Amino acid sequence: MMFRIACVFGMVGVAVATTHAQDTSPQRGLAPVNGPQHRANIDIHYASRQSLGKGVTLAKLSSGLTVIVQENHAAPVATVRSYVVNTGSAFEGKDMGAGLSHMLEHLVAGGTTTIRPEKEVRALVDSMGGRTNAYTSNDITAFYIDCPADKTALALELIAQNMQFSTIPEDEYLREMGVVQRELEKGEQERRRVSYNRMKQLIYQVHPMRHPTIGYLPVVQQVKRQDVIDFYHNRYVPQNMIIIVVGDVNTDDVLDEVLKDFKDFHRTTERAPILPVEPDQASPRTIRVEMEGPTAQISLAWPTVPLQDPNLYPLDVAAFVLTHGDSSRLAKRLKIDQPLATSVSSSSFTPGFVKGWFQITAECAPENLDEVRRIILEEVDKLKTTEVSEAELAKVKRQKAAEHVFGQQTVQNQAEMLASSYRSTGDPLFDDQYVAGIQTVTAEQIRNVARKYFLSQRMNTVIIEPLGSGAKRQATSDSSPAESEIIRKQFPNGLTVLLKRHSVVPLVSIQAFVKGGATSDTNADSGLASLACQLMTRGTKKYTGEQIDEYFDSIGGSLSVSSQRNSSYLQSSVLASDFDASMDYVHQVLVEPTFPEEEFERVKGLHLRRIAARAANPQTEILDFWASEIPDSSPYHRTVSGTVETVSKLTVEDCRKFRADYFVPNNMVIAIFGDIDVDATLAKLETMFGSLPRSDSFHWPEFPENQPLAKSRSEHLQNQKQDTGMIMLSYPICSIYDQKSRDSLEVLSGILTGGSGAGGRLHEELRGARLVYYVFGFQINGFAPGYYNVLTQTRPESINDVIGRIEAAIEKIKNEGVPAEEFEGVKGKLIAAHAMKNTTPSGQAFQAAIDELYGLGYEHDRGYDKRIADVTVDDVVKVVQTYFQHGLVVTTSPNASPDEAAKPDEKK
Repeated sequence: MMFRIACVFGMVGVAVATTHAQDTSPQRGLAPVNGPQHRANIDIHYASRQSLGKGVTLAKLSSGLTVIVQENHAAPVATVRSYVVNTGSAFEGKDMGAGLSHMLEHLVAGGTTTIRPEKEVRALVDSMGGRTNAYTSNDITAFYIDCPADKTALALELIAQNMQFSTIPEDEYLREMGVVQRELEKGEQERRRVSYNRMKQLIYQVHPMRHPTIGYLPVVQQVKRQDVIDFYHNRYVPQNMIIIVVGDVNTDDVLDEVLKDFKDFHRTTERAPILPVEPDQASPRTIRVEMEGPTAQISLAWPTVPLQDPNLYPLDVAAFVLTHGDSSRLAKRLKIDQPLATSVSSSSFTPGFVKGWFQITAECAPENLDEVRRIILEEVDKLKTTEVSEAELAKVKRQKAAEHVFGQQTVQNQAEMLASSYRSTGDPLFDDQYVAGIQTVTAEQIRNVARKYFLSQRMNTVIIEPLGSGAKRQATSDSSPAESEIIRKQFPNGLTVLLKRHSVVPLVSIQAFVKGGATSDTNADSGLASLACQLMTRGTKKYTGEQIDEYFDSIGGSLSVSSQRNSSYLQSSVLASDFDASMDYVHQVLVEPTFPEEEFERVKGLHLRRIAARAANPQTEILDFWASEIPDSSPYHRTVSGTVETVSKLTVEDCRKFRADYFVPNNMVIAIFGDIDVDATLAKLETMFGSLPRSDSFHWPEFPENQPLAKSRSEHLQNQKQDTGMIMLSYPICSIYDQKSRDSLEVLSGILTGGSGAGGRLHEELRGARLVYYVFGFQINGFAPGYYNVLTQTRPESINDVIGRIEAAIEKIKNEGVPAEEFEGVKGKLIAAHAMKNTTPSGQAFQAAIDELYGLGYEHDRGYDKRIADVTVDDVVKVVQTYFQHGLVVTTSPNASPDEAAKPDEKK
């Protein structure tokens, strides 16, 4: 539908200052107004205000600034957003390709203003538990702060100051210029981004849509600070801005606050470039790109229509017919009938300012590339010659309606939907009209658009090959939705059930967890849990895998079974109206899977190819390398996926035995949260699962405590990822049952890397020195004692320097502790950020179920705030002294060793 592929870059933002003869607001760098001042005072006020329904209000200030507010009282949170139009890579005019919009995104979001320095802005965001970020796309720059609802006014004030009074100091400019260049280099190692940018360059030969959002490195390197400041003053003007607030707010209060914050922000002359018209494509275009990794990716695309064209609807339906769900045409042929592709997807991209395109993408083994391409084109041709059946068309329409509901679960989702709809059509609630339009699509319309647009002479092909190849409806709800406490019930057979009514939207989340994952595998059968779980949906005594796919696709729902380090689990999300019928499928998958022989080989083959593909991603590559280097006596020595060697030896009987051993009632927690009748659901579960026999043979092992490393150790993996160095420092720590140590480690992580978001000492130092693109710390543990890891991405020649700085930062805490103000600030940030987590039924069900499975209790998460508040500086110093004596350092780069790439003064 709408052009939702926003090339999201960066985490720091952009701001604005304007000129006006009567303006007395804080500004910097503006020329004084000389000469006669024979002008009337201009009072900024609301020129219009409309209530659109669904709690949405659209208002416009006389300055041209647009305000959209949606009240949603389901949870005490809010999101405050500013969208700056006439920015983005397609709207940079004479500076095309310089990435000025993206650079401003980095500098404006949370940057220094004439009112507050950057450090104070960040401290204020941290103090209110806010999560701030920004992104740039082809036609927009967006800034947001997600926060508790009672902090909305402060969030609006900070956003408003960024939009009007950013000063872009020299030191912040130099720092973010370095970060942007690292981001550019990183992007050239990401297949998704490379494929997207290459496709744009094929489809658009004249229109500036062809340019990458982040710009071109040689051009970016020529950008001066004054260029950025000039672009800021030129484009960050009120008529280019849309302020959106969604959450537990009062509309009048929000509108009053916006007026107060922008009362001196006056309209300017219009400042948008004139975009050229892209000529019709006359012949096919192809480009091949070689990148590191074992798989190939093919994308086929045809130019189509802008958002306002009525053919938008049948094109979107065609995309769903082809690839939405495993029962869709291409997914069934390429992943089920013939296991030729590991993934296949399609989308109709329709921006509001230029004609879009229809794209189909598949990933496969290089030897399957031609056959995959043939099958894709064969199914495209069928759309031209044969009308879609009524049953298939009805299924897709239901899927689209369900997608609309699922896409509105959080205030963040709602804000983005309002923004996208308004920017493209002028109607914040266009998405509702869009869903209604989908329901009118006919089979004949689909055939007609296929014939009109899917022409061989207008086909564009992007192929990414391995090195050396040569050649995706908000239902009306009560403003105070009924919500119950979590109800816990344990059946006589040991099965634990957690239920909660949560009717913000008509959805139900069904989740079932068992102990057993990589932790329960052995070194000889590593990957067994993961493979077995994938097979559980491929056939049961009552349903074939195809019937399961067909059912959930037809209702716009989902069902999957997955495995991770400590647990394996089923997850399903459905509309409330489909809950009763869906539970039969859930029961079958959990209790009666048959593990068909014919499905086993297909799924096993796909699993092996995914294992091989992990080496293409720098993060998964170093995580797998790290696992191989820790003691094989640790369960974390085994990766979730396993290895090619171990998975190759697995049999279908191995998978059947795993399910029989671990998916037993006395090792299972079922959580159902959402728009349910709790009593009726409990009765249903008792009928379905209460009579299952308890497994007296089930036994979960106890794990010994980690032994500290006798000495530090370093290991290096040479790869072919140019300009990319990865580092992971790892220290043996406790299991989840040492709660005091875990909480202290959580605070330590906040001090070092910001906890759940960007920040912390290492982030400030390493990003400030332009050494890394990101750095974060995390615990890997569970039933067994695990590890604390610090992971970062840098350049090969900076690896030794970055390692030294990380180790020095840890040593400093060990020796000096942490200043009280900093320490309390970190704890406050962690507590506030935790309040923003798990606001959906699915997230709440997951947390309650996993805590219950671990034996911590389903209410364990509620004690987070107190536990963190009780952590002292001495507690943090103690865990550092206890666990951070010696560490394992693993690195990857294209060099034979970190020393080989180091600068002379870095070599030891």
